[in-house]
Amino acid sequence: MASQRPWLDSLRESSAALQGVLGAVLEAERHFAPPASPLERLRQITTSAEWEWLRPLTRLIADVDHALASADDLPASESAAIGAHARELLSGGGAPDEQPFLEHYRALLQSDPRVAMAHAAALRALQALPPEPGNQSERLHARHQWNERRRFLRMGPPARRPRG
Repeated sequence: MASQRPWLDSLRESSAALQGVLGAVLEAERHFAPPASPLERLRQITTSAEWEWLRPLTRLIADVDHALASADDLPASESAAIGAHARELLSGGGAPDEQPFLEHYRALLQSDPRVAMAHAAALRALQALPPEPGNQSERLHARHQWNERRRFLRMGPPARRPRG
């Protein structure tokens, strides 16, 4: 059955490809990091300053998956903005706070063939997303909408108030 919103299928494939990049990076890092159980490694990745460089990628994956889980209203323009953000993160040109990721990632990209293959697969998957608009104001608006959605999704659902 063909999807009425094919960009959502492409976004799911892009998310899987980004998860593949994360897996390859973690596997490459396993050779340099002290041994740890999977649960301990997860705790380190999410809380340790030593792994802070990886957070732009893990945050992007979480944001995309969260958006897909509530994708009823995700327009093609935001999928395009997501793709642009992910390409910038993986290839350079991202925000200044993403530069530590890019520096570390580039070193792994050059030294580990699995990271390079996952990188290429992610870029191919991201290319299947809709292109960003040529008009700069439309492009900035879509990126703003995506950033607002991410911010809203991170806040979580509103707390329920007891009925009185």
